[in-house]
Amino acid sequence: MSKHKYETDGRESYTEPTTLDQLLGYNDLSKYGTLDEEEYKAKITEMHKTDLQAHASDLGFVPLDDVERLQANLLREFRNYVFYLRKPPTKKVLNKKPTKEVEKILADGR
Repeated sequence: MSKHKYETDGRESYTEPTTLDQLLGYNDLSKYGTLDEEEYKAKITEMHKTDLQAHASDLGFVPLDDVERLQANLLREFRNYVFYLRKPPTKKVLNKKPTKEVEKILADGR
């Protein structure tokens, strides 16, 4: 299983695949063509108005006349889409044996 590495807030985190496409390695075949925000942002910034409207229509959104607002809406929906596809990393639970002090405190409650 491959893990994708992302950096957020200066910490490294790994996401695990949550969909069948991700498990099979088809990550870039999503309806947006990518799961990378910077790549998608560059893609919609380069599009002309008619291309943006066609893209929005393909995604099921009302194509707006205002290009900046349409780009902002597409980017917001992209972020929501990616957010639900990424599974937050799970924390590893360490099985430590309680110290004698902890055992004593717990024994007092019996």
